Amino acid sequence: MAKSANYFISGVWKDNKDNITHVLLHTVTDNNTFQYGVKTTELTAINLIKQKNIIKTITWGYPGWQIGALVTYVNNNNREYLRTVPNAKLKDNLDNSINMEPIR
Repeated sequence: MAKSANYFISGVWKDNKDNITHVLLHTVTDNNTFQYGVKTTELTAINLIKQKNIIKTITWGYPGWQIGALVTYVNNNNREYLRTVPNAKLKDNLDNSINMEPIR
């Protein structure tokens, strides 16, 4: 199987306004497996996308991880947000990612 992305996002941390602050970012290997995730700022993930890296979401679904949507970003009033499927939302919308808040 060809490599589907450079990175996967499996979880997010949000602030008290429900904006993503950090993501759990996994490096994807050549055989489409991935390494342990690293807590990474949203800005770092956006900069990786700007550098032409492909980032997709992954979600847990028995019997294992499922590759999800392509992650992009949007600029709204000089604030950049991560997002998946383009829609009318002008803020973060990785809503199906695991809420990592209990893990600081």
